[in-house]
Amino acid sequence: MKRRRGAFAMVGLVLLFVVVGTAGAASRESVQYAFHGKDGNVPSSVMLGADGALYGTTIQGGANACLGQGCGVVFQLKRGSNGKWHETVLHSFTGKDGEFPSGTLVADKNGNLYGTTPDGGPSCSQLGCGVVFELVHGNGGKWTFKVLHNFAITDGANPYAGMISDSQGNLYGTTSSGGNVSACPNEGGCGVVFELTPTGNGNWAETVVYEFSGTDGGGPMGPVTFDSSGNLYGTTSYGGNKKWGTVFELTPGRNGQWSEQVLHSFSFGTKDGSEPEGGLTFDGSGNLLGATINGGTKGQQGWGTAFELTVQTGGKWKETILRAFDEHKIEGGDPTSDLIPDGTGNLYGVTEAGGGYACPGSGGVGCGVAFKLTRKASGTWREVVLHSFGKGGDGAFPGSLTRDSSGRLFGSTGGGGFVGGACGATDGCGVVFQITP
Repeated sequence: MKRRRGAFAMVGLVLLFVVVGTAGAASRESVQYAFHGKDGNVPSSVMLGADGALYGTTIQGGANACLGQGCGVVFQLKRGSNGKWHETVLHSFTGKDGEFPSGTLVADKNGNLYGTTPDGGPSCSQLGCGVVFELVHGNGGKWTFKVLHNFAITDGANPYAGMISDSQGNLYGTTSSGGNVSACPNEGGCGVVFELTPTGNGNWAETVVYEFSGTDGGGPMGPVTFDSSGNLYGTTSYGGNKKWGTVFELTPGRNGQWSEQVLHSFSFGTKDGSEPEGGLTFDGSGNLLGATINGGTKGQQGWGTAFELTVQTGGKWKETILRAFDEHKIEGGDPTSDLIPDGTGNLYGVTEAGGGYACPGSGGVGCGVAFKLTRKASGTWREVVLHSFGKGGDGAFPGSLTRDSSGRLFGSTGGGGFVGGACGATDGCGVVFQITP
């Protein structure tokens, strides 16, 4: 069902609409750190810690081999007095404790880190069903790694996305498979939304919040998000009454039971999108914004869309397509994750493909872009390409994106940067970058 054109299939982020501008003179991209293999390869996420450090994961690399390649790492980047960032590998996965992490980390109030791996662990055959892990920040800069939960198909399997936490410290996430196997046998289950609750003495208990059945969605690849009333929202990459993915809402009820409502079902070969793989963002008016990796072109598979869902009288939601992408053009294509808002209504994101430069593994359609979207008075959006990847060692195939309080954007790319050794002669191991709009 899922299509990837880039060389690094597990990385990607977001995009939107309409009038495309060239890169603004004021925007500037700089590589903060280039990976070399043992310290990580194919970075998949980056987040800003309260301490000012950057934390993230790489899908490959590290000290331990899985399937002939590194199992992935959790890393920390700290800025030195000279302005340069220095990396510390906080954990190298072994396979038994998880492997190939791809989701964004989440931190608690004490600075401890929580994340998922889609594979690894003792359950299931071959690669494993995946795990939830914790890294506790101790004295002297030491970090202690612990597996909080091993998935076992019936309670979910293969969590690709990161998690979110509520005010009580409970964690919520999705698994792309597991759960109802009989309804989605070809995928190994339709996937679940889960909750992890601390039970004391460092132990955690998992609860399946909702189990998808295919007709109501299947294969959630992105994270969930809360609204102010405690309802959860997310996307599924397939399923729904049109079979090409959904946007869903989960509402908590009595006795810990949650009820699901499908807000929108995506279709194939129309101007609607298909196969959303990222999360959702609320704007200041309570509308939901998201993206689909495919769709947007009638009669074809398309290069993806950006969409808005607006609640109507009676509780129904109306979808508006904000942008149908064409990755052969400068604005890119294949948006796969959520949008990053600032305080004035602008939106920031990246695309996995497209842009002004070709690079190894891009298939000639570009290495991706970072962009800014501004809503015009007419209601349409103006896009400015902040950076087009693939020139020199600036990275290729951008993934996660985050914004600091000064408006600087930080993200990672699955390729580019240092080449040679574990990175190959041309591809590169990936970088962490900064863009100053």
